[in-house]
Amino acid sequence: MIQNKRILLESSTQTNMTITDIKAYNDTIYKETGIVDCFTSVDDFIEHDKFANEELLQGGREFGDYQTPPHLTHQICEYLVRNYNCNPTIVIEPTFGKGNFINSVLDFFSNVKKIYGVEIQKGYVWYCKKTLLEKQKFSNQKPDIYLYHDDIFSHDFDKSIFNSNEEVLIIGNPPWVTNSELGTLDAKNLPNKNNFKKHKGLDALTGKSNFDICEYIILRMLETFSNVNGTLAMLCKNSVAKKIVHDLPKRRFNITDIKLLNIDAKKDFNAATEASLFVVRLGKPLTDQVCKTYKLDEPEKLISTFGWYNHKFVSNIDKYKRSYLVDNQCQFEWRSGIKHDCSSVMELDTKGNKLTNKLKEIVDIERDLVYDLLKSSDLKAGIFSDSVRKKVIITQKNIGESTDYIEKQYPKLWSYLQSHKDKLDARKSSIYKGKPSFSIFGIGDYSFLPYKVAISGMYKNSHFTFIQPINNKPVMLDDTCYFLSFNDYNTAIFTFAVLNSEVVKDFLSGVVFLDEKRPYTKDLLMRIDLYRATEQITFDDILLTLKPFSDKINLHNISSEAYQDYIDLLKNKALLL
Repeated sequence: MIQNKRILLESSTQTNMTITDIKAYNDTIYKETGIVDCFTSVDDFIEHDKFANEELLQGGREFGDYQTPPHLTHQICEYLVRNYNCNPTIVIEPTFGKGNFINSVLDFFSNVKKIYGVEIQKGYVWYCKKTLLEKQKFSNQKPDIYLYHDDIFSHDFDKSIFNSNEEVLIIGNPPWVTNSELGTLDAKNLPNKNNFKKHKGLDALTGKSNFDICEYIILRMLETFSNVNGTLAMLCKNSVAKKIVHDLPKRRFNITDIKLLNIDAKKDFNAATEASLFVVRLGKPLTDQVCKTYKLDEPEKLISTFGWYNHKFVSNIDKYKRSYLVDNQCQFEWRSGIKHDCSSVMELDTKGNKLTNKLKEIVDIERDLVYDLLKSSDLKAGIFSDSVRKKVIITQKNIGESTDYIEKQYPKLWSYLQSHKDKLDARKSSIYKGKPSFSIFGIGDYSFLPYKVAISGMYKNSHFTFIQPINNKPVMLDDTCYFLSFNDYNTAIFTFAVLNSEVVKDFLSGVVFLDEKRPYTKDLLMRIDLYRATEQITFDDILLTLKPFSDKINLHNISSEAYQDYIDLLKNKALLL
């Protein structure tokens, strides 16, 4: 009998192998382990030993490589058996890596007949085969194990091995990396560059066209297998699970009983992100488009439920029910701040009376196009009246405007920009292609209005800040912030008070996903109906909100009549929406 362990562990020097020999080896390995077609060719047999050692395995950031530790794969399988009544006969893993999930599946599910795995890294394929050979050689349970060295983005599933009457389990841990990160790393394991979310216009060119590879893979599994009887259980970032649930109305997946079980990603993967096990039932029509959240360590204790409620997508349905009347459409347009993608040139510091850039150069330029700049970390709850840390060069008043005027009107600034033209021209975002030299984005007439009410898109607190001009010049915000801008002081100050009211805070706590990299977005903020909020806010409530800032505003000018005028303004705008 062929010693299979020697085949996979000892160096192979046989170069005169034939297809017949390979078939003989494969037949013997299959009988002893269940591994189907262990060797795919003579070259495969000759080269396998150099891939089978763990120290030679590939991995790292290019592949979004977070190998799931065995204790976690065991815990997940145990959960599926005890809490999800999962009893599969077929198991599919689209990115099986070292094979830790496959090994746990063999330990916990006794009825498995077939295991089907796909993996792009050849080293992992052979490492997995080696561990399975050692595990299965003396095991009584020998399901057919199909392990494919292939790219999951283009892999064509052999559906002939799937019986529709079988119970299927799709399990695994797809890569935690985005397509743009892979592109930056010049990685080869990228899906086709299609706009698979069907975004339009600028959204298709910028941030919204970026997506997680993990999300892509889970969606493909659901598209391919949502009609089978079974379960999908895959690790992912919480943000990925949220996006999948958010997109359910657009898709026709037959899935039910959607759950998210939080794990400790820092402990298990040393990853600074919120992550969970995403679990759904396959093969039954979707009813409630919601997801219940638990901890994997406490699977019986419900934390919250997020998803669709009354045709709105919310982060906490119970909290949302208490403030849903505010959820409609804002009467003013929320904007994002300045985008220039070249802070070393466009952002300046003040030292004494001199301007300096990040390149430690003293910048001697005209000041007309230099504005005070606030970033997310500068926005505190309250009214901004401090001096600013940063300044920014504003080259345009509207997107696409010619910048040629700078050469004649501001020759020093023109010379400075020309001296750093290589850096500005090297900006990678496609939004700058075909645009005038030194272009910026997030700019318009609204940028130059005197009063702004702003919030950081990056932080977890729903603090809105009132911003007034400095030295009679409007203050700019960077593109991590969102803001409303006003000509009228009273309109701005009342909006500031309403946004900081309890009813709006309650609403935001019900719709914001705080584990997102950018919890507050324009789309979300545009859902705040200020008029509906004022129906629940008295003038006394307004005074109570503004009173802590009485040293920075004149409360004597804030009257109930002025507040009523503000409400009437909102009502008129609401009628036009």
